[in-house]
Parts: sequence; structure tokens; C-alpha cells
Amino acid sequence: MAEPLLEWATATRLRPGESVTGDLAVLVPAPTGALIAAVDGVGHGPAAARAARVALRAARLAGPADLADVARRCHRALRSTRGAALSLGLVGRARRSLTWLGVGNVEGRLMRVTSGSGAQDSLVLARGVPGHDLPELVPETLPLRRGDLLIFATDGVAPCFADDLDVTGSTTEIAERIMERHWKADDDALSIVARYLGGTS
Repeated sequence: MAEPLLEWATATRLRPGESVTGDLAVLVPAPTGALIAAVDGVGHGPAAARAARVALRAARLAGPADLADVARRCHRALRSTRGAALSLGLVGRARRSLTWLGVGNVEGRLMRVTSGSGAQDSLVLARGVPGHDLPELVPETLPLRRGDLLIFATDGVAPCFADDLDVTGSTTEIAERIMERHWKADDDALSIVARYLGGTS
């Protein structure tokens, strides 16, 4: 039986006055690894929520596949919507690696928790709006060590969310900590936190 690959959780906040969120995330597991997708529908309200749902459905159907292909599938699905920012991460079970890419403004951080140095890598975001304008896609691959944290946060969260972040406790506690300290309070917001457990098959 395969060992667990990730522990993960999300936290969200609604823009004041709204009843639905345009910021959504999903984790799609597979024997070879897991796909993590975080989406921010353009704007807010029902139209943004619809765009986010459309993108996540496309990501689920694609599953843990080539990330550029997953992004292109989301782009095609989003053409009938107002579009969405999108960041994707693929955690490989055999290679013990993270491959990621982002288009728009969903920030990504890989925090090297077990190194004791507080080091972190930041996702390089390409300009564009999936559904309308998809740029050249250049995924980046990084090695993973047990305990590393992958975090995606939408633009309702201040970009400094990972600075001096307390990474103790469960992923649920960390995701909520990000919201409590860094939600801008005038926009939808989401954080998804995944801890790499080093699972092997």
C-alpha cells in the first residue's frame, strides 16, 4: 500500500457582500503523484465563481499530467467565461519533485521547512489571463524533501504571506494562519497548503 504523499488543507474568505467565491482550489491524487490547482476567477461574484469552477473541472479531468497540457486544457475550457488566474503544481511520487507554473496572480511558495534555514522558492508568474490570453508556458521543476510546504495564495492575500510564517501545526492551522494575518479583507481570498510527506509506492 502506498504511503501518503501529501497532507493538505485550504482556507478561504469571501469578499464582503458576496455569497460565493471566485477563488477555488483542488488536489487531484493519482498513483504517480498529485496535481494541485489554485484558481482566481477574474473579478468577483457569480461570474468569477463560474470561471473558477470551469477551470477546476478541466484540471480534475486532466489529472496529474504534463502541466503545460493541463494549463492549455483550462485555457480552452475558460474561453466561454471571463477568465481566471491559475497556478498549478505537480508533485511526483517517484521523482520526489515539484513541477509548477503560474499564469496571472496566484502566488506560489515552496518553503524548505526541514532545512532550518527558512529558505523558500517563489513561483515565477507569467502574464496573461487563461481563457483569453495564454502565454508561452515554461514549467519549473524543484526537488522535494520530507516536510517541505507548497503554498498557493490568491491576490486577496498579501504577497508577503510567507515572510516569517509560522509553519508549525497542521496544514489546516497554517492555511488559517495565513488568512488571519494576510487577508486584504476587500476581496475573495484563498490559501492552499500542502506538506510533502515523502510517500513512496
